[in-house]
Amino acid sequence: MFGKKNKAEKGETRPTKSQKTTNMKKLEDLYYAAEEARKHAYAPYSDFRVGAALLVRPNEDSVIPVNKIYTGVNIENGSYGATLCAERVAFAKAISDGVLEYDLGQNPFVAIAVSAGDEEALPCGICRQFMSEFAPEITIVTKADGQFRIRNLTQLLPESFQLNKEEQESVAAVESAGNAPMQEEVPPAEESDPAVETAE
Repeated sequence: MFGKKNKAEKGETRPTKSQKTTNMKKLEDLYYAAEEARKHAYAPYSDFRVGAALLVRPNEDSVIPVNKIYTGVNIENGSYGATLCAERVAFAKAISDGVLEYDLGQNPFVAIAVSAGDEEALPCGICRQFMSEFAPEITIVTKADGQFRIRNLTQLLPESFQLNKEEQESVAAVESAGNAPMQEEVPPAEESDPAVETAE
């Protein structure tokens, strides 16, 4: 029979109250890690210090530690366009550490917490688009008026820009060609001029 299966047949179970409490505790701890990282922010121009903490959850076979946290801070620059946001720094650290190269069996980026002290700091537009490249449904943790706020990236960026399949394949082909070993061009052999005789 091909009717819809109920949740029991699918093997699906709703999280228990204790599981919800445990998950919330992890997200709160993630926020406190962002708050601690914030102390290292470099913000001499705005004095607006931001810390981020990115939770990476690999599967059991992964070589990276379970529930590893990568932190980041905002790093300002006298040339404002060169400024880095805390969220992108945390992602860059994880990616440069090889997270995307491991066979994780799932999207490794679970949640990111952002702290700006007493003010709530939601990721800016560039960070939202940046994160959507790697984790379009990542959980985002902030705090406002003493209350933790949990959102999904799809709530903050409902229709992110994504390359279509043809464009992705085209980009992959260009990158593949760029990684191909360079072949040296061999100049053609010089032909002798029949009008010139070699003296013997």
